[in-house]
Amino acid sequence: MSSAPEADLLPGDVIVSCEQILSENDPVFDPTTRPEVSVALKLSSGKVGSWLVPFASGTFSHHADIPDQNLFRCLFGRDSLVISSLLGKINPKLQLETVCALAEHQGQEHNIWSEEEPGRIPHEVRTQDDPQAIKISAEAGWIFPYYGSVDATLLWLVALNQLSTKQPQLLEKVVAGKTLSQRAELATGWVLERLDRGLGYIRSQRSNPKGILNQVWKDSGDSYMTSTGQLALSEGTASVETIGETFDALLAAAEIAKLSASSWGVTPTELTHRAKKLQEDLINNWWVADHFAMGIGLIDNTQTLLDAVASNQWRLLDSTILDGPDLSKYLHTLLDSVTDLEILGPRGIRTLGKSNPRYRPGGYHTGSSWPVDSAIITRGLVRHGAKQQAFEIASRTISAIESVGGYPELFRSDNSEPSGVSRFIIDVQDPATNALNRICQPPQLLQGWTIAAYAWMTDLKLQKSSS
Repeated sequence: MSSAPEADLLPGDVIVSCEQILSENDPVFDPTTRPEVSVALKLSSGKVGSWLVPFASGTFSHHADIPDQNLFRCLFGRDSLVISSLLGKINPKLQLETVCALAEHQGQEHNIWSEEEPGRIPHEVRTQDDPQAIKISAEAGWIFPYYGSVDATLLWLVALNQLSTKQPQLLEKVVAGKTLSQRAELATGWVLERLDRGLGYIRSQRSNPKGILNQVWKDSGDSYMTSTGQLALSEGTASVETIGETFDALLAAAEIAKLSASSWGVTPTELTHRAKKLQEDLINNWWVADHFAMGIGLIDNTQTLLDAVASNQWRLLDSTILDGPDLSKYLHTLLDSVTDLEILGPRGIRTLGKSNPRYRPGGYHTGSSWPVDSAIITRGLVRHGAKQQAFEIASRTISAIESVGGYPELFRSDNSEPSGVSRFIIDVQDPATNALNRICQPPQLLQGWTIAAYAWMTDLKLQKSSS
């Protein structure tokens, strides 16, 4: 067994355990074994009720006996909505199936342990006999479906608006006793309540003390920090891309309300006003010299602007929150800096700028490169006509995926491992968190939104070659 890479270790880290999970001759390191997109999607999809939906990940048969390669084979609110969005051209029906499957499990009441709230779209939909559900319930007291994400509801409203704009009659489709319009109004109520509770932001606030701390896609406990590496380790963090997603969700809700057969308790004008207020707040309070802060959170019991350079800020490009001539300064700064080596690595966008003291090239959300992150940012670049930057990022991400025999969840942003895929699980005692921290791990190797990102970016690349 070769030795584990030391690139992810920070000063003061004490290795508690180090285990090699993938061997050097694992099929993932042979690109000829990578299945076609259509085959990969079948391996990472399944039925939830009567709906055929994309799961967060699948499992290769040769990894069936590796527990850490069998973590996310179920419907995830955030993941499945992003996957179906990216695959809209290949499989337009997938988005409706996903919206309906999640609507069927929309929150109805308050439950501390599942974090269910009225109108909330679930984070994880698992059956009670799911091995992972049994394990998580025993360790953390979760009840499934589990609702601990703040962005799934936002993405669901945007997806429903995209569907109903083309087919307004879909809003009267009944799912589990309520029309999609009624469910959209409930989801909108959840958004407004969370904005009020979070003092103008939708924050990560959990009811289950063992629930997810950061209830956004960067859900690791060490994901949010300042430019000097100070960590926000308490509840209540707000993430900058969530502001963009909330803005889009409020405008989506306004459009759905206009198309709905029945009147809502909140008017489209009120929803648009709330969105505008959020946009003004982003510009007035989140801009730090030459970039947006990645978040706001508690450090030493003080609300602190988390000014680290991280991929979060460029995700704003995929939102409509920066549209308009008055915001061109902020937009062009993002466009001009997205290919800086600080944030763009050899295999796509880094989750954290490499000069940050907390940067780890294989860290889950602290330096690694996720193909889905690159795809969402690239989609935003295309929206704004930044084709050169878009193709630069897409090309690096496509090349990374095509160098392996799977569709990895994430890649290392250094060259200490073959093809950028970590083979080791490394746990350290981290002095910054005063807790055990998993700083390195093999990615899920059949990740749904990597499959979708590859399909979307490959199509983008083909469009360029034919233009």
